[in-house]
Amino acid sequence: MPEENSQSKDTRATIKVCLHKDCCQKGAEEIYANLKEGLSKEEALVLPVYECFNFCKEGPNIAINDNIVKGVKPFLAVERVRQELRDPSCRADGLGSKSLEDLDTVLEDITKL
Repeated sequence: MPEENSQSKDTRATIKVCLHKDCCQKGAEEIYANLKEGLSKEEALVLPVYECFNFCKEGPNIAINDNIVKGVKPFLAVERVRQELRDPSCRADGLGSKSLEDLDTVLEDITKL
């Protein structure tokens, strides 16, 4: 008889909120608070991130499962996350919290293998 895996896979979304000073000046702290309060623990894990996503002019920014969503409005943050989880937009960058320079380094390392 096959063994059953007693640990279930975590299927929650991971939401990273950029709390770098530039995004905070545009309401990121309020977005973080709204997401923590408005999303259930079963829906998403909401995490603060203090490293810049490098889209400051278009902030505040969040990453939904490592897809960056720019220009999030604090009062619409919860609905925006739920909308993106239902139907991911083609505008999501898929960069997570890595800068383009970091991604170049990763690609260089991969090509050396």
